[in-house]
Amino acid sequence: MYIVTNTIQTETAHSQKIIQQFTAGHTKESMEAVDGFLNFQLMQRALPDNPEVTELVVLSRWTSKEHQKNWVQSQSFKKMHQRKESTDETVEKKKRPGIISSTIAEYEVLT
Repeated sequence: MYIVTNTIQTETAHSQKIIQQFTAGHTKESMEAVDGFLNFQLMQRALPDNPEVTELVVLSRWTSKEHQKNWVQSQSFKKMHQRKESTDETVEKKKRPGIISSTIAEYEVLT
């Protein structure tokens, strides 16, 4: 089994919108046809030292690393993760409103 996490630091004021984007895009129906996909979880915690920041962890389970990598290269992934094109006026603004940082980690499950 192969697990990928995406730990996202969000501005608390924007966290519910980001949660809705993940839950709408990563539905059972949208992922059930993806070869090797097992399941998806979205976790949330408030940071005790900073109530202005909420941490989200997106966790996906796969039968193998190869299945996950194939999905990342697929049109399905690209469509699900596409961003709207920026105009010159919006280039100065944040590219991902409400997202402070994002860290991807990948794990081979041993037991």
